[in-house]
Amino acid sequence: MTTTYLTFLCFSTNHDPSLSLSHKIGFADIENIPVVKYVAVAGRNVTISCPGVNEHSLIDTLIWKTTQTVAEYVNGLPLVNNPRITLLPDNFSLHISPTSSADTAEYTCLFNDRHSPEAIADLLVQDVPDPPGRPLVVSFTSRSVDLSWAHSQDARNAPVTNFIIETRVGENGDWNQVSPIYTKSNLASYQVTDLLPFTVYSFRIIAVNELGHSAPSKESYYFVTLREAPTGKPVTTIAHNTSATSVYISWKPPPPDTILGEFLGYRITYRTRDRHAEDVKEIYIRDSTVESHEIHNLETYTQYLVSIQVFNPEGLGPPTTVLVMTDEGVPTKPRNLSVLEITSTTIRISWLEPEKRNGVIHGYRVYYVYQNQTLLHLPILKNDAAQNSVFYYTLTNLKPYTDYRIIVTAFTLKYDGEPSEVSLRTDVGGPSPPKVVNLTCHSLDTLFFSWRIPRVYHSSIDFYIVNYRNLEYDDTHEIRISANASIVETSMVIPNLTTNSAYEVKVRGATVSTVNPKKVVLGTYCEPIKITLRANCEQYQPPPLRHNPYVDQELVILAGIVIGCFGLLLIILAIVLWRKCFHASYDAGDQRPSERNDHKPVQSNGWKTSCDSNGIVQTSIPSEEYINGQQQAMIDRFHR
Repeated sequence: MTTTYLTFLCFSTNHDPSLSLSHKIGFADIENIPVVKYVAVAGRNVTISCPGVNEHSLIDTLIWKTTQTVAEYVNGLPLVNNPRITLLPDNFSLHISPTSSADTAEYTCLFNDRHSPEAIADLLVQDVPDPPGRPLVVSFTSRSVDLSWAHSQDARNAPVTNFIIETRVGENGDWNQVSPIYTKSNLASYQVTDLLPFTVYSFRIIAVNELGHSAPSKESYYFVTLREAPTGKPVTTIAHNTSATSVYISWKPPPPDTILGEFLGYRITYRTRDRHAEDVKEIYIRDSTVESHEIHNLETYTQYLVSIQVFNPEGLGPPTTVLVMTDEGVPTKPRNLSVLEITSTTIRISWLEPEKRNGVIHGYRVYYVYQNQTLLHLPILKNDAAQNSVFYYTLTNLKPYTDYRIIVTAFTLKYDGEPSEVSLRTDVGGPSPPKVVNLTCHSLDTLFFSWRIPRVYHSSIDFYIVNYRNLEYDDTHEIRISANASIVETSMVIPNLTTNSAYEVKVRGATVSTVNPKKVVLGTYCEPIKITLRANCEQYQPPPLRHNPYVDQELVILAGIVIGCFGLLLIILAIVLWRKCFHASYDAGDQRPSERNDHKPVQSNGWKTSCDSNGIVQTSIPSEEYINGQQQAMIDRFHR
């Protein structure tokens, strides 16, 4: 077996008179005996040589002593009292395996009945430090504690470099539950921080030197850190209305380690959502086992902010707040209903939510009324469609230049709210295409162009825009003409054209917006018409476009039937009158046609006269004159 030890040999003639062997050896002798020092590390082996003895020495008796006999050699036999100690047979050295701090002593080797040794072996066994004293709590707060402890430094041991502080939470906690704290010096005091309020703690100390750690000290006496206001919040589980004037709320308490003091109960506060925070009512429940409460005497159809807090002797914890509403009612009308934009077929509106919602608003319905019809415009606007608390909606597919009444209501699951309404008229639309009547050459470089008023227009026709272009180029030219809805047909001459060139011409109407006078609403162009300018083209004019653009084929047929029936009725009436007056004509006097003033215009006798489209005067005559005239005509024919 290999023996490992660290030995320092030091010879000294000045020995401490208080050494343990002074009672055996005279002071004069001690001062003259050299000292051999041995330094060993606890747990390792060391061999101490017997001064004056070697392997050739004749030994009859030998004793190793400290304050007591450690080993003997008598009658050829070694005698030892400690199993860790061996007397080596070759040179009677004292071998200790392993060493401990208790082996530290002055050893003397006496042989062959000598009374004084040749040298004293001073053995120092260095070990880990002794356990520090019990730590004492000097002062504490809710989050820290100041500790102090006693520690005696053995001058013959390795010095203490620092301490380890171990923490136990609770009376039965584990010492490994919290990470140990390593001090940075050998000061026997320390402030422990990051503790929890209102918590039981105890501590113990371990000393550290270069050889290792000491055994833990006795643990400190238990103490409780100071209280703090709670940090935990109750957890709301149920919150709903039970009637129009009461709400019910239930909760679960926060974790116990967040109470930070004695759990005294709950504080419930409530106020209406739209009022000042100072207008708060409170209820104290001084029983920590209660987990529900019903609040009465509330306002109808009102939102309430209900807060729950735990409290201990230090104060209140943070609140848990829920929004609860009493039972629903009819919402008031939406606020600030405004018209943002009007076109010929659309109306864009906006509004704010009702001042009193009186329930959970699920959306808004938009109605529009025209020609005594009330219609619901779809889709229904959802309540979450607001943009910065403003609701927007666009009604589409409306009729131009038409009066509308728009109604907006909020609705809940139970009720439709009060209406907000606004009346307005949509903007004019663009006129329909004008109908071209004539497009002909007017001269070598001009065209004659005429058209009729559009069939469909709103309010008025304010402009015509004539667009023409040379087919050889992409550039177009426009001529704007002021118009009047009372003028049925409009004509113009298009000047400054190029001979022997083909042109495309079209026209459209335009109306000034009734909403924005600076805006002109353009109509639709008619079908473009093409024509070629050439020399003497005015002598070869195409037939004019004469068909009526405003009458559909069905209307033409209907008009023909009506005119035919009216003409047939006149013929029948004439025949009836002729038959009734035929015989009376023979009794009339003889009057020849030359004797009558046939060329004088017939007097109207107060009847209204008019001219037809050919300039012929047309009139109505009394029935008596008509009968007399017929009778005279019959007599004239008879005489002929």
